[in-house]
Amino acid sequence: MTETTTRPDGDVVQIAVPADTGYVATLRLTAASLAARCDLTIDDIEDLRLAVDEACSLLLPHSASPGVFSARFVLAAGELSVAVSIACADAEVHLDREGFAWTVLAALASSVAVDNENGRLAVTVTKRREAAQR
Repeated sequence: MTETTTRPDGDVVQIAVPADTGYVATLRLTAASLAARCDLTIDDIEDLRLAVDEACSLLLPHSASPGVFSARFVLAAGELSVAVSIACADAEVHLDREGFAWTVLAALASSVAVDNENGRLAVTVTKRREAAQR
């Protein structure tokens, strides 16, 4: 049996885990595994793992109980976008974009976006391989 390697362009992976610190590792590991499929560098993969962790830590205090992290990973050659979202206890919640956690998140990712629609708060983190940005 021969193995066929396909480019991940446009592939989407979605998972849901309980909104609990014990399950954040599952999202970090999934991000790292998928980032490797996107040909990100080892440093990029580690940055993305940490960025996913920071995104979850920003979201967790705002989770409705019982909470669920929904994660959507969009793969492309040299790039991975991870959107992590939760149902909010407060529809008017806003993330602190002035604190240390946000500063770390912004430094680790190529781009970061926040959405708050229909009672769901989401942080989307995108990491691009340095060579892919040119």
